Amino acid sequence: MSDLTRHFQFMSTALFVGYKALLINETPVSCIVTRGDDIISIGYNYTNISLNGTKHAEFIALERLGRDIDYSELTLYVTVEPCIMCASYLRQLGIGRVYFGCGNDRFGGNGTILSIHNDTSLPHRGYPSIGGICRTEAIQLLRNFYIQENESAPIPQVKKNKNIEEKEFPPNTTNLSKADFIKFFGSLRWERFSSDVEITPNDGQGYFISQLLTLNELKQVPYLEEELGQVGLNQLDSFSSLFYEISNDGRVNYEQSIDKYLHKKRRTV
Repeated sequence: MSDLTRHFQFMSTALFVGYKALLINETPVSCIVTRGDDIISIGYNYTNISLNGTKHAEFIALERLGRDIDYSELTLYVTVEPCIMCASYLRQLGIGRVYFGCGNDRFGGNGTILSIHNDTSLPHRGYPSIGGICRTEAIQLLRNFYIQENESAPIPQVKKNKNIEEKEFPPNTTNLSKADFIKFFGSLRWERFSSDVEITPNDGQGYFISQLLTLNELKQVPYLEEELGQVGLNQLDSFSSLFYEISNDGRVNYEQSIDKYLHKKRRTV
């Protein structure tokens, strides 16, 4: 597959959902669920407000749909690799396919820590999972949450790979075998795949996240405005300003100026 534009558009939508969650002081991990070319649900982390550790994006997005649905027909786009709990949940539901942005190096259940999605020793049918779509954007959105001061933290700590003042991103990795990577992303991307080369929608063509979203499309996303507030051009511009452009050679354009999301101090209720 050479043209991944639609996958990047879907993941960009998921990232915007995460940005809207950030605006209400939630951790910006988020997802959308698609059936064919239609978005039918969204989810976003809701653990801070609900004080419920199970309120992860995947649970919220899929619980809306009930049980009278064929989950094998659905695709989940989630900004961060599903944790072990969510990976097991997706497997039990029989989700059709999962795409994620950045890996979860602490709790990843789709290949980074455990491979719940394709472990043949586990009950229930496994599911294909592909990471790396909008990887740097997913990391940068998380950084914009973690740089905020937490009033309840007695000693401020800078989390590894989350210091927005440092431009470098963690090394690029994949949860796929070489054969599976080439099957989906193509041999040219494999040849160029390294710690400083990102996956782009088209070989040899860079992108900027603002090119992947339109206001009209966002306004059609179910539950978005109803639950997280109205979407406008100024908000879309503010969202886009948080991210680096990816150049035609797949490298992050660190010369570009980006904004930081500044909010009132984080509080743990």
